[in-house]
Amino acid sequence: MDSLQYMGNALLIADTDIVRIHERVYSEIERSVPEPARDYLRGHQPDAPGGQNVSRALRSHDPYRFGEFLPFFAIRPLYNELIYLMNSTGIGLIHSTILISSVAYFSLGGVLFVWIRTHASPLIATVVSLLVMLSSPMTTLGRENTSDALATLVAFTGFFLICERRNLTPGMIVLLTSIYLRTDFVVLAIPVLISCWLKRRTTFWQTAVLAALAGGSVLLINYFAGDYGIKMLYYRNFVGTPSAPAEMTVLFTFRDYLSGFRRGITLATDGFFFPFLLIGVTGLVCAPRSRAIFGISLAYAGLHFLALPNWEERWFVLFYLSMGVVAAMGLGSRQFRRVFFPSTTAGDSTRWTLAASNEDYAESVSRVAGGA
Repeated sequence: MDSLQYMGNALLIADTDIVRIHERVYSEIERSVPEPARDYLRGHQPDAPGGQNVSRALRSHDPYRFGEFLPFFAIRPLYNELIYLMNSTGIGLIHSTILISSVAYFSLGGVLFVWIRTHASPLIATVVSLLVMLSSPMTTLGRENTSDALATLVAFTGFFLICERRNLTPGMIVLLTSIYLRTDFVVLAIPVLISCWLKRRTTFWQTAVLAALAGGSVLLINYFAGDYGIKMLYYRNFVGTPSAPAEMTVLFTFRDYLSGFRRGITLATDGFFFPFLLIGVTGLVCAPRSRAIFGISLAYAGLHFLALPNWEERWFVLFYLSMGVVAAMGLGSRQFRRVFFPSTTAGDSTRWTLAASNEDYAESVSRVAGGA
């Protein structure tokens, strides 16, 4: 359903008539979306949560109710712009969203492989990349018509440039750009900036200015999008789907937050967080040099959950990718070979010893020859 609001925002760039925009979006559904998915988008889903069908049905018939939902998704300005540009080439709105997610998914696999390949053999890089990219959260990311795949690609690429390539300026530009694709990536920028400051890659004032730029970007995006505020965000995640968000007063207390927090922990334990955390910890033990990647990724997941404790796998895919990198670094480390393949390690040590002895012998011979 999110894709409809993204398409509406894309059309809003060139047309301010909400009736015409509503007609174009739902005409696209009629042409490109098969049954029963089309009925679900129109509010006829049998197992939908309370209020969702009512809200969807109202939006499908009332352009102005549809317009009230556009600010929720205007906070992804670069994604909406990209849909607009692709649609203007004649691809179509829905096909544009499909193409963006598909290309971003395969590109994510490429960045993951390149990162792992710098620390492990081609075989390990291929196997780990395939296992991570074929996991359920990743394949779902590639199938959904939302901004998540593209935003994760940009954020993960920036993370790779900063932590692995040590290209600080390009990496920061790419990482901060991801905020304009999904504003919650500000909680990745903050631990990255702190890590750079602790490692003396940036000064205190450089870190402070960049952190202010990241936080200010979120405030700027929300302001110009006409966002309804944090209480409405919590209401939509923990209570239900509103029918007229611009016309209601939201009541959401700290007790409601705690209730959502407990529910989020339950969802996390049933999901992929702990399996990926386990393989990440294993990689960290075998390759201590991966502690920065591990720490930043864990901080990102923790801060994101504290800010919005509703566990949806698509929001934590960057954490899963990073744990795959940490695990691969562990697999390619000497510590891993020493623990699990001691005979191979011993053979390597013997070869190194023999090579050193041969070098010493050759050096002695050359000295004798020189003296003669």
